Amino acid sequence: MISRKIFYFELTWPEVKEAVERGKIPLLPVGSTEQHGPHLPLITDTFLAYSVCVKAAEKATEDLLVMPPICYGCSEHHMDFPGTISADGGHFIDYVYDVCKGLAIHGFKRIIIVNGHGGNTSFLDVVIRRLSNETSSICAMVPWWNLAVEEATRLRESEFPGGMAHSGELETSMWLHLKPEAVYMDKAVKEIGFPKSEFIWFDLTRKSPVYFSERWSKMSETGILGDPTVATAEKGEKLLNAAVENLIRFAKEFKERKILPQVDHH
Repeated sequence: MISRKIFYFELTWPEVKEAVERGKIPLLPVGSTEQHGPHLPLITDTFLAYSVCVKAAEKATEDLLVMPPICYGCSEHHMDFPGTISADGGHFIDYVYDVCKGLAIHGFKRIIIVNGHGGNTSFLDVVIRRLSNETSSICAMVPWWNLAVEEATRLRESEFPGGMAHSGELETSMWLHLKPEAVYMDKAVKEIGFPKSEFIWFDLTRKSPVYFSERWSKMSETGILGDPTVATAEKGEKLLNAAVENLIRFAKEFKERKILPQVDHH
């Protein structure tokens, strides 16, 4: 039955029509393929965003569909480390927009992008604005860690800011819960290489008041910007549960959000 299927790619075209009629919301995981230090895989950002989407859809099968993930993002700042693949910002915006526009053409009125890579955020903001301006659908974007900030703040043992920036306590804990065999904890080290500042810092739980970007190799020798040494699977399970539950809560609210008519006041 269509109501039990959670993966978009498993549907037939008549089932896509039925999913639209039921008001299902596609979840589009968007990540990256980039270095995550010597202890985490290149697919980290994509894997974590996708995992949050799948776990949410498993619990809310009537409301959610999981799209195939977008595995390449805007990672130019990590290109000094082998393995990283970066998409041009303009190309990335157009590509993600085309995917979402396709969903809008087929009749999906509400779409949620679940982001897994901080470097994508500003580009994805452009995507959702274009969709709102150029289609009759509405689209929201949320970095998955924003759904777990309260839990992360409660659980964290790493210092703020910096301990949960990149390949640190947050992402490593999630991996240890979801797929511990992929993590080399013997190679995990604490490295927080950006200068102390009242206005500029890097941490997933709270952005600094001043937006700033710099090539990663200027701040990190290992590729890590955080403290993975205090990561645990127990923390990862609680962080995942928090992100999943809040994504489901948001999706239910978003499903009921009215799409108001455009009014031209010229």
